[in-house]
Amino acid sequence: MDNAIKTTTIKLEKAAYLQHHLRNIKCLHCENPIEFTNEAFIGCPSCNAHYPVINGIPVLINENESIFSFKDFTDQKNLFFDISQSGTLKARISSLLPSLSFNKISRQNFQYLSALFTNNKNYSVLILGGSIEGQGITKFLRLPNLHIVESDVSFGPRTQVILDAHHIPFTNESFDCVIAQAVLEHVVDPTQCVSEIYRILKPGGIVYSEIPFMQQVHGGAYDFTRFSMSGHRRLFRRFEQKKAGALAGSGTTLGWSYTYFLISLFGFTPGLKLLIKTFARLTAFWLKYFDHLTMHLNRTVDGASVTYFIGSKSSKTLTDKELISHYK
Repeated sequence: MDNAIKTTTIKLEKAAYLQHHLRNIKCLHCENPIEFTNEAFIGCPSCNAHYPVINGIPVLINENESIFSFKDFTDQKNLFFDISQSGTLKARISSLLPSLSFNKISRQNFQYLSALFTNNKNYSVLILGGSIEGQGITKFLRLPNLHIVESDVSFGPRTQVILDAHHIPFTNESFDCVIAQAVLEHVVDPTQCVSEIYRILKPGGIVYSEIPFMQQVHGGAYDFTRFSMSGHRRLFRRFEQKKAGALAGSGTTLGWSYTYFLISLFGFTPGLKLLIKTFARLTAFWLKYFDHLTMHLNRTVDGASVTYFIGSKSSKTLTDKELISHYK
């Protein structure tokens, strides 16, 4: 194929991709529909706002209402994940070390979600924090009837669109399901983000959330909040609960605490911190297996490392009195 024809074909494919995957997008300034204008920008014909498209990935944020700027993305900064480390010797060594976390619940939860969406109907799914594949989600992503949009505030191997969850650039009731795995602890205002999730879900739409409870900071400057199970449930009080509980138990919590205890004593430099994390993973990985013994117990949520919530969009709001009565 001639190079000029090939280049034109790629540009047309990008345009078609954006138009197909970003249906129902709205301008974050005037809330009118926006459209793909060329290979470099998405534009709003109503207020003339422009949003850059970088390597085929649209950046749909409002700089005036976000902690991020267009320049962060045009300069391709590492905001949360250091993408440059992918595939390096350091990353390969890390992948060989035993994990401190034990998580078989995510896979079970996605099996549950798959059952909800396994029929002949097509469903639209938005994944927040979707620059990399979340734990347990692989088979869910392969369901043929799901139209999946994978979003993040970071470039990654799976990022289709950059957006800030405080102001999601999709119109009301655009999605059947929203997934947020280990996302809401990294946003400034989780309540605002959940309001946005509620807005873009169709009536009866499903949300799946995983949030840490007993974990130390793991996102640097972008790590803000932790939630108990009760706090997690209140965050989604406008949703009817389908499933909720501990995702990783007190064994995992203990492994994290041991690691950061050592870091607080000896982690004087980035190099020492890395060595301590390696040492901790080699000496404390076995603690997570105690989760096998406790995950089925109600009391586990009070010391859980991570909790989860699955709910459906409801017209009824859970009251605080009802919330208190749910505690087991």
